[in-house]
Amino acid sequence: MKNKVINKFKENKWVILSFFFSLIVVCGIYIIKKIAPFGKNSMLDVDFYHQYGPLLNELTDRIKGGESLLYSFNTGLGVPFYRNFLNYLSSPFNIVLLFFKKENIVMAYSIIIGLKMMTSSLTMSYFLKNSFKKNGPLISVFGVLYAFSGYFCAYYWNIMWLDGMVFLPIIMYGINKIVDEEKPLLYIISLAVMLFANYFIGYMICIFSVLYFLGIFIYRKNFKIKNILKKSLMFFIASLLAGALVAFLLLPLFYSLKSISATKDVFPDVSSSFAITKYIFNHLTGVNRTVFASDKLPLPNVYPGMLCLPLILIMLINKKINIRFKIISVLTILFFFFCFNINTIDFIWHAFHVPNDLPYRYSFLYTFCLIVIAYYSLLRIKDVNLLKISISFGLIIILVLLSIKLDFENIDEKRAIICIMLLTLYYIVVCFYKYSSNICSYLLILLAIIESIYGISINWNIDHDIKNFMSDKKPIMKLINDIKKDDNDFYRIEKTNYLTLNDGAWYDYYGVSTFSSMAYESTSKSQRMLGMAGNNINSYYYKEFQSPVYNTIFNVKYIIGHNPNNEFYITSNKDDGNNVSYYKYSSSVGYLTGDLRKVKLIEYEPFKNQEVLVKKISNVDNIYKKVNIKEVDDGTITKNADNSYYYNANKGSNKIELILDNKKHDNIYLYIKANDLGSFDVENNYYSITSDEYYVLDIGKYDSDDVKVTLNLKEEKSGYLNFYAYYINKDKFSLFYKNIKDNMLKVDKYSDTYISGEVNAKESKDLFLNISYDEGWSVLVDGKKEKLEKALDSYMTLKIKKGKHKIELIYYPKYMKEGLVITGIGYVIIFIYILLKTNKKAKNIKKDEFIV
Repeated sequence: MKNKVINKFKENKWVILSFFFSLIVVCGIYIIKKIAPFGKNSMLDVDFYHQYGPLLNELTDRIKGGESLLYSFNTGLGVPFYRNFLNYLSSPFNIVLLFFKKENIVMAYSIIIGLKMMTSSLTMSYFLKNSFKKNGPLISVFGVLYAFSGYFCAYYWNIMWLDGMVFLPIIMYGINKIVDEEKPLLYIISLAVMLFANYFIGYMICIFSVLYFLGIFIYRKNFKIKNILKKSLMFFIASLLAGALVAFLLLPLFYSLKSISATKDVFPDVSSSFAITKYIFNHLTGVNRTVFASDKLPLPNVYPGMLCLPLILIMLINKKINIRFKIISVLTILFFFFCFNINTIDFIWHAFHVPNDLPYRYSFLYTFCLIVIAYYSLLRIKDVNLLKISISFGLIIILVLLSIKLDFENIDEKRAIICIMLLTLYYIVVCFYKYSSNICSYLLILLAIIESIYGISINWNIDHDIKNFMSDKKPIMKLINDIKKDDNDFYRIEKTNYLTLNDGAWYDYYGVSTFSSMAYESTSKSQRMLGMAGNNINSYYYKEFQSPVYNTIFNVKYIIGHNPNNEFYITSNKDDGNNVSYYKYSSSVGYLTGDLRKVKLIEYEPFKNQEVLVKKISNVDNIYKKVNIKEVDDGTITKNADNSYYYNANKGSNKIELILDNKKHDNIYLYIKANDLGSFDVENNYYSITSDEYYVLDIGKYDSDDVKVTLNLKEEKSGYLNFYAYYINKDKFSLFYKNIKDNMLKVDKYSDTYISGEVNAKESKDLFLNISYDEGWSVLVDGKKEKLEKALDSYMTLKIKKGKHKIELIYYPKYMKEGLVITGIGYVIIFIYILLKTNKKAKNIKKDEFIV
């Protein structure tokens, strides 16, 4: 047994060493950028900060607490957690989180990212070793270059996409096993794991798998009909089985995706995205990474390492390399260029969706191809004379110089010089490699490590201090736990001074705010129309204090943040600023209303929309009273027919001041939208606006007769303005709240997937549920299943007859049962296959023994 282990290690020594060479790269990068555990910085950035980080925390809490992974009320008024799990959290590497305490969870994120890249290097080396039947230090060189290529440099913070880099080489080697040995098991298992880890990147790998399978067939040149049919059928069935193994999750997920924004795009008109020269230049190490489609020069992140570029040219002029390999290589490179550049093909790669920023998410597939081509070229380098090698390296040096001469935006002179230095060093080592391969192979590993550290470090600007991110974790968690201890009803909590847009996931409370690609698009739209900040696509969040009407409708009972200065709340007034404000007029998850099925909310009219709901709920009209604009300074505003305004700032001014008539001296609720509004001030209190994410705001109570609101404009000095300022009519609000209180669903038991309670209807009405509509929810009224319908295009409602009724809400994803059946069948088929193969192998062994 000991000898077998030693032999196995020796056989895979350079594969294993690739992992440790990559560890050196990871440590080098983390030390330079002061990333935990080697410094104070976290890798939380962009969506990792607002989405994946908080949701990974929630996943850890749910697993450790034994809570449901199907549904969660922590964010977005309630969302299917399994959707967030499959989109962001299902990577097998996330098991690492379970070994960390809460206070160290951010450091765990850095470790997971590092582990993924180290494993990517290992799997790429494994692929090269077994596909080319060559073992040695060269596989480590290209394993490292693959792991730390341009894709990782740009999208390291998209932690769930990195699994594609990890599993791609194993899946491709699994295809090799089908074509060469008729063994489909590795392909089935690795593809199934990839689909589980991230179905979106898995979809891209599935497309690439078909192309790779065809390419292998062409390269092998075995075109017998029987062979083609047999292998093609095996590949097809194996692909289906891989999907079947995770069908219990993928089937309900795919069905539910119709409710998100990413599935409603139509084919764009054909157009080209970039010039070929800029695309070629972007293969240089250290070029500015593309993160957003709005970047200065958005191009695919494709650099594979400077060594690869001349090696690809050398491959083309190496007479000893198979012509089929050359043709396939050239076609592959051209194919990906057209995929990146032609927007309709790019649209297909992105699952028939125009990405919300973050373009070319499949570019790691192209990098994989470049690495394979370059590795094979270096294996056959001894067949090429020094002149041809010199010409190839020289051409790439000329390419670098041209990038500067032609003012390529993604590189500067300093970076270009470093590229030339790397090329020169690689050239010297490759030349000597022809005569002394051992020592030069080690030098190539060293250069690959140095280049990888440089290429990442020059592009990363990481300065998120973990202490700042974690500073209020313990005090806020204590507040939340104290609230839950004293109040175990079903209610929602919100934060005005939010840390992330998924604070409910980060601090573990039932909340409204969310930012997730899996959020319901219809709910995002309706929440925005009711005055929540949001992007109308996949986010809506509580910013400052919303109106009491909103809080009652959506059962917001506690708000953490500054003092609201409002008699609707009782506030703790803590010194550390983490006040807990108890909202005195919270409601329930459900209450009786009029018919809301056909009510259409109006964009940019939040107060009018709230009044429509108040009328339907309680038959109360005009709950808001308008606050008039008394005076305008530094510009003019002209009222339009639709109650909006046209503003015009004075020459030389970038602001307009509006004076409100505040004779009532009561809380004022504002909503401001303008073409180019970046922020506004209310009596020197500053309020920001993110893009066009306008929101209803309680500005508090002022004793003066005049309240000054200053609109801070960015560039445009004139345009259209929606400006609404209102008081609340408290007598009418009391009538509204009394009606809700008398007709609420009194919840007696609840969890993330089950809610039960009683409602007493004095007449036949609708029971409105402030939970997003999802076909996974079912409802029992007095034990009998009833139909849930849509209200406001977003939420759930059902008809209730007069009388007292027991209501039970149960969540179970639609088509999950059918998916479990398919998964079960898939496992049975694979078990039978393994059993048959094992029996056949055993018979062959006995036959051999008999012959001996």
